[in-house]
Amino acid sequence: MPDEHRPSPPPSAFGDDRAPAGAGARGGAHRRSVWAKRLRVVGVVGLVVVLAVSLLQPLRVRAVAAATVADALDLPVPRPLATTVEADERPVGGVTGDVYDPGGDAPAIVLIPGAAPDGRQDERVQRLARAVAGAGRLVFVPELEVYDQQLTTADVDRLVLATRALTDEDRGPAVLLGTSFGGALGLLAAADPRLEGQLAEVAVFGAYVDLLGVVQAASTGTSLVAGQRLAWEAHPDAEEIVRDRLLELLDEEERAAVLTVLDGEVEAGELPGELEAVHALLTHDDPARTYAIAEQLPLSIRERIAQVSPAAVASRIDTPVVAMHSTDDPAVPYGELVRLGEAIPHARLITLESFEHVDLEVESPRDWLQTGGDLLGAWRFATDVLAAQERWWP
Repeated sequence: MPDEHRPSPPPSAFGDDRAPAGAGARGGAHRRSVWAKRLRVVGVVGLVVVLAVSLLQPLRVRAVAAATVADALDLPVPRPLATTVEADERPVGGVTGDVYDPGGDAPAIVLIPGAAPDGRQDERVQRLARAVAGAGRLVFVPELEVYDQQLTTADVDRLVLATRALTDEDRGPAVLLGTSFGGALGLLAAADPRLEGQLAEVAVFGAYVDLLGVVQAASTGTSLVAGQRLAWEAHPDAEEIVRDRLLELLDEEERAAVLTVLDGEVEAGELPGELEAVHALLTHDDPARTYAIAEQLPLSIRERIAQVSPAAVASRIDTPVVAMHSTDDPAVPYGELVRLGEAIPHARLITLESFEHVDLEVESPRDWLQTGGDLLGAWRFATDVLAAQERWWP
């Protein structure tokens, strides 16, 4: 049968096999080129997706941080979709306190207020706790002796026990967030070996790092840090509060003896040498003498000061630290932020100007303009706190 009557082979699913000589090689090269281009496109798209995710996560944290600052400061910013998390009093690690739980396996933040007379019931503390919980964090506010203006190592133990219990719940590392004297307690807890590897960050606002440095500023009106003289305009009650905290470190008989001199009933020379040093520490006016005078204090007083001063254990704090302080703080001298930076070189420092200790007073539109920079600083602080526990995409 002639060739022209033979049936033609069916066309290939990938094209006509009846191609001229050499076309197969060229077709294979073409197909490989097409697939290479497709793979490059897929790779580029994948890279864009990864970059978008990595950028969106920080942007989300920054947005949530801004809302958290607004809530914490009770700013008139509408948030129609925000949810309110209320306190539930219950023990954590054997420590009584209030738990603000947004649900799920939210990371934990231990909020440590300062010497707030109303303690956990202070309106500012509750507002801050609800704001942070609304950002997707479980917040625990423990019952502490510092609320009664008592500085004790027992409070540090309470913080350690509660934090360990929270990290044992598979929530990841915790954050210690302390304000005023509570910030100092948070730094002391961060140095405790029992919390090694269990903290994501320590964040403090208006904290002191050396109680002796606070005494220095209260007595002389000046903080002397690394050769810098930083003037301090204290609250009228600040000197008395610092004096009382120092005298509480004495036993009852010694305290009474020093008070008789401070009240002008007897002369300072009638005090025993070590108690005369206590009197001198509270009444001298030369900041350069503070630490030399402190060397003459009773050993028990020096040990107690060290026990409640983060500076004494700063070398053991390897957890990330962010610290914020106002230059016009009337309760804790701004020099303590500078001292914190000297004691903990890896700490991130944020300086504010218009906050009054840890409160922001805004009474006019002009005040809003003046506090814009401070609100930005507070936002950076909140962003740092929240970002410390974010589960970043690889």
